[in-house]
Amino acid sequence: MDAEQQIQNAIDTKQKINVIYNGGSMSGQSRVLGPISIKGNKVRAKCYTTNALKTFLMERIQVIAENGELTKDRSSEISQPPKVEPQQTLADIKNAIAPHFPVEQWLIELNENTKDLSIYARFKNGNPKKLPELQVCFEEYRTELEIDEQTGDFKEVTIKRTKNWVVRHKKKKAAISYSYLNTAADRLFTWCKELLCNQSIKFKFLESATLKHLKTMWPSTDKTKIKRELATHPSVYYNSALSQGTLNNDNWYFNVPYTFRDALDIKYEQRIKDKVGSMVWTQGPILKFKMGDNFPAKNNNITLQVQFGDQMGWDRDKNEMYLGSVVFDLFELVNKKHIHKQRYQCNQMEFLELLINGDSLERLTKLSRSQMII
Repeated sequence: MDAEQQIQNAIDTKQKINVIYNGGSMSGQSRVLGPISIKGNKVRAKCYTTNALKTFLMERIQVIAENGELTKDRSSEISQPPKVEPQQTLADIKNAIAPHFPVEQWLIELNENTKDLSIYARFKNGNPKKLPELQVCFEEYRTELEIDEQTGDFKEVTIKRTKNWVVRHKKKKAAISYSYLNTAADRLFTWCKELLCNQSIKFKFLESATLKHLKTMWPSTDKTKIKRELATHPSVYYNSALSQGTLNNDNWYFNVPYTFRDALDIKYEQRIKDKVGSMVWTQGPILKFKMGDNFPAKNNNITLQVQFGDQMGWDRDKNEMYLGSVVFDLFELVNKKHIHKQRYQCNQMEFLELLINGDSLERLTKLSRSQMII
């Protein structure tokens, strides 16, 4: 019997059912529902876990049978909205592309006031050409030509944009607009590779969106407190029926599983909304990787092993965030043996950046294996 049939039976008999709901603030957690009605793919029910009337999507509901078996998980059938990370800035984009454009051949011009980033080719004498080869800019309005019904003449009409970030390519005579700068940057990067005739280039932000998000939770003054937000970077999913969890960080370079929630300052705690309490995953900015933590890379044979870790914290005397410290060893798997390659030291934020991107080792302090700066 599928989930819809069991829910309809519960409505007919006015019975409660145990379910796993793959969505909302308690995604993957078990709930007790009292179904009231079904309309299309929506189920109206009282959630006894949160003591509130709610509407649930049928595709996200898995009914738990008395023997513990679950109905089919159909949540993958729902089209997911694109995940939008904390926004990078035009300066971040410029820093990402600048190393690949020799200054003798190219001029990258950033205007913070007009929110405009342009890439100009240079003439042989070094002067930049008049029009940019590529451009990304913020535009609040666009213009269109319309026919005046009375005169039959064309007239220019100004329209407010819904997608304000515009990426332009001179040779393609193309302009594509985006709602978010991050997605506009992806298009710019693609066209930069074409412009440089090198598809193997990897444009890297100096600081990931995850670290930028953590910094927004730091106190702004000595009178403000450290913030905690809903966990989104990374986000948490836990299936209580299977006792399995994930941090939804498949794009990270190193494997950082669900067990490292504490190191990432991720907690499962109660939040009050409309006088009703519910348990949600939250995230703070205090990283605390510690001795013994191991992180194998996903796509090659290296592993990081933490030898010492000092957690982050707010320094009230200096009125700034203390970034902590991490000393770790890099091992390489050779002939089924882990060979020690190098010892490094960095702060907690730099270590998280390494776990995400995997390419910042050259910026870290090298130590001898017997050396440990604390």
